[in-house]
Amino acid sequence: MNEFDDLENTLAAELRRRSGDVLGTSGMADLARRRARVVRRRRAVAVSAVTAVALAIAVPTALSLRSVPQTAPPAESPTTSESPSPDPTTPPPSTPDPTIPPPTTPPSSPPADPSPPDETETNEPETPAVGGTTELVLDGMSEGAPPSISWVDGTTFHTADGREVTIPEDMYEPFAIYDGAMGWMPGSSQDGVPDIARVDGTGTLAGSHPGNGPVLSYDGFLMAEFRPSTNTIWAGQADGGGTGPSARDVPGDQRLEPVGFLDGYQLVSNVEGTDYSKLGSRIDSFAPGEPTPPITPPWDLVVVSAVSQPANLVVGYTEIRDDGTCSAVYEADSAEPLWETCEYSFDHFSPDGRLIVGTDNYRDGEGDIMTVVVDARTGEVVHTYEGRFINGYNFEDDEHLLINVRLIDGDERQAALVRCDFSGACELTTPVVRVDQFGDAYRLGLQRW
Repeated sequence: MNEFDDLENTLAAELRRRSGDVLGTSGMADLARRRARVVRRRRAVAVSAVTAVALAIAVPTALSLRSVPQTAPPAESPTTSESPSPDPTTPPPSTPDPTIPPPTTPPSSPPADPSPPDETETNEPETPAVGGTTELVLDGMSEGAPPSISWVDGTTFHTADGREVTIPEDMYEPFAIYDGAMGWMPGSSQDGVPDIARVDGTGTLAGSHPGNGPVLSYDGFLMAEFRPSTNTIWAGQADGGGTGPSARDVPGDQRLEPVGFLDGYQLVSNVEGTDYSKLGSRIDSFAPGEPTPPITPPWDLVVVSAVSQPANLVVGYTEIRDDGTCSAVYEADSAEPLWETCEYSFDHFSPDGRLIVGTDNYRDGEGDIMTVVVDARTGEVVHTYEGRFINGYNFEDDEHLLINVRLIDGDERQAALVRCDFSGACELTTPVVRVDQFGDAYRLGLQRW
C-alpha cells in the first residue's frame, strides 16, 4: 500500500463529513481523495465542501499579451552551500539531522532592513485599469517566455535562478535551498500534519520531518516552520547559513500554521487546537536580540490567509461556513478592517502589496472556476479570469499573474501555466499538455510574497 494512502483516506473522509450528502457518488469520492492529497492544510476554506460544477466551456478566443518582458527579471540571489541548522532547543541527536545540513560561521548580522527599496527612488507603476473579464482558452493563445518565478513541470523543479532540480512527485510548493530543494509532502504521521522534506542536488530525499510550513520572509533571509515534535515555531537562515536557528514554545494543546512575515521579521501564524478548532492567530518576533513573548494581533479574523510586509497588510477569513466564506483586509497594527467582502476569498498579495489575488468565496473540489485580482486597500476589482478549472495562481511580478489552468476538453484536460496582465491579455508560458481528471501537469513553487 502506498505510504500516503492512510492520510489521503483520512482527509477524504473528513471532506465527506464536512460536505454532508454532496459527495454521494464514487467519482466524487475519488475527487475528494485527490484534493486531500494536493490541498495544503493551511488553506482552511478548501476543506469546507467539495462539489461538482456545471459550466459551459468558453468560446475559443486568441489573446495576445502586451508589455510582457520576454526575458526573466533579475534572478533571486543563489542559495549558499548550507541549509538551516537544527533547532538548538532540541537535545542533539546521536547522528546529524539529514534534513538540515550543518551551519556555517554566523555572519556579523542579518540584513539591516528587510524592507524593499524606497519607491520614491523608482518610477512607481500605475494602478491597473479597473474592471473586465477574460475567458481563459488555450487554443490559439500566443506563446511567451517561461515563468520567471519558481515552478514545477512533473518532477522537475525550475528555480528562479534557472536551475533544474528533481523532486518527488508529491512535493508541493518547493523552494531552492543548499544545492537542492525543500517543500512539503503528504505526512507519514496519523495526525494530519504534513512532512517537510528536502532533496539534494541529485534529487535524492535527504530527510523529512513532520511540520507545518515552511514560509519565507519577504527578503528571502529567513524560513520558518512549526515542528510538532518539539511543539515549537522555528526560524533560521533560509540559505543554510549561520544566523539562527531560533525557536519559540507553543502550548501543548495547540499547533501553529505559519503564514508569512511582516516588517522586522514578525512571523504571523494561525493557531489551531489539536482538534483542528480555529483559535485565532499570533505573532512571534524573530528579529535579532533576546526573544520576546508572542503577541495576539488585533484583527477579527478566524484564519489569516496572506500577509504583505511591503504594504503592512493582512488578509483572512472573518467567517468560514459550509456554503462559503467572508474575508477582510487589515492594516497590521489596526483593529478595524480596511474593507470586507463575502464574495471572494484571497491567497496572495502582489510583491509590492498593492494587489491581492483570490477566487470565489466557495471552493470547489477539482479546482476554482475563476480568479480575481483586487486593489488591496479598497477591494475594487481590477480584473477577473474565468476557466474551468484553475488549479493555482500567484503574481509573477507587480504587473503580471501566473495562472495554472486545467481546462475541460471532452474527457481530458488541457493544462498549462498562463501569464496574464491586468488588462486581460494572456500568453502561454509552458507547452499545453493533456491530463486526465486526476492528473497534475504543472505547479508553482513557494514564493516570498
